[in-house]
Amino acid sequence: MNPPPAINRTLASPPAYGLLQAWLILVGVVGFTAYLARDFGIIDELLSQDATRLCLLIMLAFVGASLHCGARSLWLSREIRRFDEIEGAQFEGPGLQLDHDGELASGNRRLPDSLCGDYLAGLLARRQRNGLSSPEYSQLTDVLNERIRGTHEFGWFVTGLLIKLGLLGTVIGFIIMLGAVDSAGSFDVAAVQQLLGSMSEGMSVALYTTLTGLSASMVLGLQYLMLDRAADSLLARVVHFAERRLAV
Repeated sequence: MNPPPAINRTLASPPAYGLLQAWLILVGVVGFTAYLARDFGIIDELLSQDATRLCLLIMLAFVGASLHCGARSLWLSREIRRFDEIEGAQFEGPGLQLDHDGELASGNRRLPDSLCGDYLAGLLARRQRNGLSSPEYSQLTDVLNERIRGTHEFGWFVTGLLIKLGLLGTVIGFIIMLGAVDSAGSFDVAAVQQLLGSMSEGMSVALYTTLTGLSASMVLGLQYLMLDRAADSLLARVVHFAERRLAV
């Protein structure tokens, strides 16, 4: 005898902590790459050749923004897990209703606090009072979208800032090179050797800062892209659930 079919959910549910796991894997790869670079002396060479210290600033900004991505990944993973519990209460339990405090509940059990739960509780409350018009529904959805995305825009700003810092190092490096050429008073062997040393210093600043800025920006952009995709997926699931299952 075939087993009964599983209860269909609104949209495909991703693993509850899949986002956090993906972030940990990415950070692990980056950390291992950084360890190899440190072991081969690449990072020491990069920092010692950068007189502007822009590479160090880019690295610190990258680490700080990556930690922010980790915190957001954990938070979004918890929100996804709590929405899975809300879906389970609707499909497999007694359904969703509001308790005496106006919070989302299932039967006699109050569901854990979450942004998705607050959104659905707001829809149920307004519908019970006097119905829910399309503009009100749209406004609640916009608020949910803003709250789910949180500070992602600041993260994208930091991602772009890393590129700009790298380009700033490029400009400074070329200024150092041109300044060395302009200050050359003669072209004997000693002067040419000094000139080449100054030009090499400027070229190192230009290339190392550009390399560091572009690399950090690409990896950080990938992290925030993962966050945005997870936020969009969660928002789509919540809105679809509200429209199809709560008859909003």
